[in-house]
Amino acid sequence: MKQLKFPILLFFCAFFAFSCAPKPTLDVPEPFKNGQQVFHRVCSNCHGSDAMGKHTQAPRLIDEEYLTGNFSDADIRGAVLNGIGKMLPQKNYVTSEEIAEIIKYLRYSQKAAGLKPEEEDENEEEEDEAKPSPERN
Repeated sequence: MKQLKFPILLFFCAFFAFSCAPKPTLDVPEPFKNGQQVFHRVCSNCHGSDAMGKHTQAPRLIDEEYLTGNFSDADIRGAVLNGIGKMLPQKNYVTSEEIAEIIKYLRYSQKAAGLKPEEEDENEEEEDEAKPSPERN
């Protein structure tokens, strides 16, 4: 009987752990769905549903601090592979291709939230300044 209890207990522990992960709430276009699924499998327990970080121990990734001007795609890849601060390395849980999908999903989510990297903001300002001003009569 003892031999049967351990596998059953292990199954329920694994089931409970995976069922506690936050579910995605953001409906994303097809090219970003795989990244969203991988993010929720690997990252959402700490970074929260849709990377918003609400009531979690890890920062929200949909934030200006994590835009490309401040935190590059290579920085995200390095953090996932090697860990950063309190975050442990996740290299045993994701492939290189899955990391690329996560990054693509995060960048889409940042834009969907209305966040723009600084270089995009500067380019828009330069374009506005280059436009001729309307003449007044």
